[in-house]
Amino acid sequence: MPLNLFGKKGSKGIDYKARLEHKLYLARENPEPVFDLSDCDLKTVPSGIYSLCRVFRKEALYLQENHLSSLAGGGSLNDLTLLQILDLHSNSFVHLPNEIGCLKNLRVLNLSSNQLKLLPDSIGQLERLHILNASSNHLKALPKSMGNLRRLKQLDLRNNKHLQQLPASLAQANSLSELMLDHDRFTHPPANVVEQGVVAIMQFLAEELGVEYSSPSELRAESPEQLRPDSVMDWEEKDRSFQAKILQLERLKEQKQQELLSLERDMEEHQKKELQLQTVRKSNTGRLLEDLIEQQNRLESEIHRIQQDREVERLKLINHLQEVEKTADSMISQLMALNASRDSKQLQQLLEMEQQEEQQLLNIAQAQYQSYQRKDVINAMEALLEEECLREKKLREYEEGRAEVTRTLLSQQMESDRQLEEMLNVQGQVQTQLVGRLQKDEELQRAAVGALLERSDARCWSLVHQVAIVESQLAALTAVEMERRKLEMSEQMMELSEKRVVLSALLMDLLAQQAERRQQLLNTLTEMERRRWVEEEAENQDGDFWLRQYQRLLDSRPTNLMELERTLDPLLANHLVLAGVIHCLPFLARWLGSTEDLQNITEDKLREAGVTLHENRAAILQAIKLYLEEQEIASRKLQEEAETPRPGSAVQPSAPPADDEGGGVSTMPTAECVVCMDDKCEVIFVPCGHMCTCIKCAELVQECPMCRSQIERKIRAILP
Repeated sequence: MPLNLFGKKGSKGIDYKARLEHKLYLARENPEPVFDLSDCDLKTVPSGIYSLCRVFRKEALYLQENHLSSLAGGGSLNDLTLLQILDLHSNSFVHLPNEIGCLKNLRVLNLSSNQLKLLPDSIGQLERLHILNASSNHLKALPKSMGNLRRLKQLDLRNNKHLQQLPASLAQANSLSELMLDHDRFTHPPANVVEQGVVAIMQFLAEELGVEYSSPSELRAESPEQLRPDSVMDWEEKDRSFQAKILQLERLKEQKQQELLSLERDMEEHQKKELQLQTVRKSNTGRLLEDLIEQQNRLESEIHRIQQDREVERLKLINHLQEVEKTADSMISQLMALNASRDSKQLQQLLEMEQQEEQQLLNIAQAQYQSYQRKDVINAMEALLEEECLREKKLREYEEGRAEVTRTLLSQQMESDRQLEEMLNVQGQVQTQLVGRLQKDEELQRAAVGALLERSDARCWSLVHQVAIVESQLAALTAVEMERRKLEMSEQMMELSEKRVVLSALLMDLLAQQAERRQQLLNTLTEMERRRWVEEEAENQDGDFWLRQYQRLLDSRPTNLMELERTLDPLLANHLVLAGVIHCLPFLARWLGSTEDLQNITEDKLREAGVTLHENRAAILQAIKLYLEEQEIASRKLQEEAETPRPGSAVQPSAPPADDEGGGVSTMPTAECVVCMDDKCEVIFVPCGHMCTCIKCAELVQECPMCRSQIERKIRAILP
């Protein structure tokens, strides 16, 4: 039997499951036509109950005083066609199923003390119903099919607070002799009619329905010839026999209740005996536990005594061992003192002579090494300064070329050549002065070391590339927005503004990281200078500290980093920056010569080259893959354009000119200044991210000329 059929045990501790099993046993074994499941704390009807009623031909089913809210679960109501009495009072029914009309032989239906709000229309199909008790419910109205209950004698509708009207069809139930109502609550029929009794109520309803009412007494007074084949006399005899059966069933019910009470008394006595046995068992277990505790205490005391004895013996053994060790130490110290007094003088003389010779050799070697190292550092500094001078010379040559075009137009070529020669002479003198001063001036040496340290730092190099990419993206977004404003295109302006704000915030973050990195490098120089004084005081070195540091940086710097800065493809540099592995570029120097070498790069090769982190290796491989795909797409487009030239036009090379100073930075799209319309845009406004003015006009404005937002910071972009 499923456990969810029962509620919680009552306050008396009654075992409802045992009671239900006992009643099911009685229903199977008792030949009486009664199936009693009352007061079993049921929530649902046990499965198979209705089929048992049909098999054992039960005529009365008692389900009162439970917690039932539905008749579902017991089976099909069609199995209850033989049922004459159905008692459902004191349950939790809210509605009855429409299948209740299948109980064609039902004579007594007790629905009192439930929560019914409506009766189903199928209740009118119970043509043999004599007694209907629906008191103490929440009925609001009665169905019109109540008029079909032609044999209904007794109807109880008391204690239904919301029931105020009776249906007019009830007048057709001619056999109704007892109608129990609350007089002061009804409005139809009115209270004065209700107080007069059943006959007055039925006559009132019959007049409203438009039929003639015949009381039960008048029906009995009619002649037998006028009656239906099912005569009233036979019907009364059947009713009397039925009432006798009901009384017999009630007596059987009382007898069963007495048997249940005796069974409950036996169960209570049995429980009392079990309680006595449990108390005796508890007392015995308590005594047994006390004995065990005493034995355990005795054992613990014995164990504690044995442990104390062993501890005393251990302490004695330790004291003895300590005394033996002391005697051995004293003897060893005496022997060592004797040996030391003999050989100490000779050893000391030999050690002093060896130290003097080693110091002389070290001084000679160090002086030679410092002289060679000083020459190498001076040569490296001269090469760096010559490189810087050559770069400045190239820039000046470019400026002078532009000046030559202007002077050619103005017929002043000779004068400009003379001035150029003078400037070159002055520049050579300045260069020689700088080289001489670099050897003497420590501040310049320190600045040269700082510049080389910053140029050798991969983190600074990657930050410069990232800043350049963000600035180029901001310039591109500003150019697109200006073009859309010119064309009066307002679509996607909010998306562009969001991208600008995000890029400007990213630019501020990168600039902050760049400043932080420069400060770290300056702190490194400060720490190096602090160590310089300690080393010079300890080793008595000369004043070429910064030259030595410069040489160390040159030795530790990758030899091909300068070539990477000049020959690196800007597209590959952008992919490495976006992947966050631009600082690993020195490890890729050996494969940057050709596209085939890049295609053959594997994770094992990167690990052998020095890239230790798996995340960096995966990011490098992904960036190279994207770069090769873009290169393949670009070459395919160039090939298609070369194969299909436009008619009447010569094929021109589409490759961009080489950028010597780019260092892997993509070309930045620029637009004209929106204020003066002359110079190019070179200043980025924060926080809006617009790049829309030149340097001169940016100093004059306090609000962005494009979006009118307040300017918090102005950043000059590094144009290629």
